[in-house]
Amino acid sequence: MRKKQLTSILLSSMMVLSAAGCSSSSNTPATTTPAADSSAAATTAAENSEPAVPAALDSVTMLVNYKATEAPADDNPLILAINEYTGTKLNVMWVPQDAFEEKINTLMASQQLPMITVIRENKSSGFINAARSGMFWDLSPYISQFENLSKIDSNVMANVQTDGKQYLIPRIRHTARMGGIIRTDWLKNLGMEMPTTIDELHDILYAFTYNDPDQNGANDTIGVSMSDSELKNDSTLLNVYMGGCNEWQVNDDQSFSAKYETESYTKALTIFHDWYAEGLINNDFPINDDELSNFVSGRAGMMFLGNLEDASTRLSKLNAINPDATVDVFQILTEEPGGDQHIVGFKGYTGCIGIPTTSVKTEEELLSILAFLDKLGDPEMCDLFNYGIEGDSYTLKDGHVTQNEEQQTVYGTKYNQLRQITPFYTFTNLTPSSQTPLAEKIAELMSTNTAYAVFDPSLPFISETATESGGSTGELETFIRDACTNYVIGEISLDDYLAAVENWKSMGGTQIGKEYAEQYQATH
Repeated sequence: MRKKQLTSILLSSMMVLSAAGCSSSSNTPATTTPAADSSAAATTAAENSEPAVPAALDSVTMLVNYKATEAPADDNPLILAINEYTGTKLNVMWVPQDAFEEKINTLMASQQLPMITVIRENKSSGFINAARSGMFWDLSPYISQFENLSKIDSNVMANVQTDGKQYLIPRIRHTARMGGIIRTDWLKNLGMEMPTTIDELHDILYAFTYNDPDQNGANDTIGVSMSDSELKNDSTLLNVYMGGCNEWQVNDDQSFSAKYETESYTKALTIFHDWYAEGLINNDFPINDDELSNFVSGRAGMMFLGNLEDASTRLSKLNAINPDATVDVFQILTEEPGGDQHIVGFKGYTGCIGIPTTSVKTEEELLSILAFLDKLGDPEMCDLFNYGIEGDSYTLKDGHVTQNEEQQTVYGTKYNQLRQITPFYTFTNLTPSSQTPLAEKIAELMSTNTAYAVFDPSLPFISETATESGGSTGELETFIRDACTNYVIGEISLDDYLAAVENWKSMGGTQIGKEYAEQYQATH
């Protein structure tokens, strides 16, 4: 039955040339939404031993971030397939990722959030205050009723709770996902191999900058392209490579220390400081918000990747300008040859999904929305999100997926962004029988290297001090990130940076650690 249904979906999706115009839901914002309303409804559901099968809604609205140049179109075949399979028309409000926080804060303030809302910063003061005021449903009593939602890792679910309540569903991601992409045609021109240590990476970046890797006779290349927002993640990656912590560490006495307080992180920042001084990094990185352009244009030979799976998309964009360019990826570098292996353990999710009480007023409607989300984890939907549309971005042979380079390019440019919709990013059904060597290597690295992941122990906890200071975009975080950037570009000395760390601690950094430690000690 499901196979016939999926065939119908795919045929319908490819044939439909245009969809009905997307109109915003005219939800009337509530003036007040006490938290007790959500809790009372939750109690009702918990007491209902035989809940009715939720009816499909005619349409739902959803707020989603995107990072591509353009947002997916309403008539994208995958969107049409979702509509057909679920029996519900999905109206997506796409917001560019760099403008997302401003947009969602505006919508929360006006109580006009869509029915399904992506929350990228679940520890921001804006979201925490909104959740505590009753603006989001507590989903704790409902999740177990749904086949796919109930399969989400309970540890990751706990990481996105607020005050012990499940206001959010995490958008699951692989835990070993960071790494880098390197031009292998440049390596070949220089007689070099892929790096295995941090020192080897330095030598490659130096050669990419000064040894004419593209053999055009001009001094027009750099080693690595970066943006200011990437420094935080990239420096943490180097810190972990060298045996350091991931954001926070638990000490022997169960106290917490931030990475900024450790010698290994200072060493990692100093490496970037030295690379910048040598000219190996684009000199405009503190004001550059598009590190991709340097790479795809052929100016830079390397990029760090927050998600190794993005390498296929990066290659397709690079080949559009430089058809003969080739790449490879790395994920773990050691400090010394044959040294211990470590990688940043990703938190297991990137952003979450919440259901606002201001736009979803009844428990009946809530259950229908959860049923809609749960369907996105069905095998048929997983295949769509993972591979796109059969015949367009993959071929099915003997029950297995095959993708050539052209089909991978189609997937990367046409369907990849739509994975931001689903909580079930890592759920799979169909398995590949043959992929490009790059895709096969990425899958192998992300699977194997989970064993070397170092996780942030503060994830399950909320610091009131961090929240009150504005979270990841607030005063404390901005202060310390500015100090890191200024040290890397040589605007301040190492001593100045270390003094800034002490100031950060006195401004609230130490208190944040104490609050994490209190919660940690209470649960261990």
